[in-house]
Amino acid sequence: MRLTTLLSAEEYMKLNEDALSRGFYRDDPRIFTPGMGWLNPWHYDPTGERERAGLHVMHKHADRGKTHFLSVHYWNDWSDIRAPIIVVCPNGEQWEIDRKSSNGNGWVVIGEWPYITCTPSIVVPGYHGFLKDGEFTPDLENRGLYGVMREVVSQEPLSDKPPIAEDPDKKDPFP
Repeated sequence: MRLTTLLSAEEYMKLNEDALSRGFYRDDPRIFTPGMGWLNPWHYDPTGERERAGLHVMHKHADRGKTHFLSVHYWNDWSDIRAPIIVVCPNGEQWEIDRKSSNGNGWVVIGEWPYITCTPSIVVPGYHGFLKDGEFTPDLENRGLYGVMREVVSQEPLSDKPPIAEDPDKKDPFP
């Protein structure tokens, strides 16, 4: 399972808005599929544009480098270059590669999308493995190739057309 699409924040929000309007859930794993990722400038925006526009940002530029929930590795290596990233793991669970981990300082991220390597291993509900050069390893706990798939409560979408991300000029949902 390889990393595929990296969405901008605007593409991510549009895809979610379109999915919701069609009866899917927010961040529905039928829309946000394994290997996808998106930038999260509402956590921290290295350009400062969101903050200047008065939009929601969890870490303001004045707080740059104060770890909070973002890892020291993100602040040292990536915070001048890109916003934090969320990735959909092989089993459909979301993982924030630039956060602190539950058992340490977080993941060291090397490389650029889609050829990212993260260490140490990833543990999300139902999957334990590595991301090396943009490819997830099989589950290390022998729960199937890509672990236990995230369950989706059955809900019929209001439309059979797949959501389309097309309007990057979308209003910010976190004013």
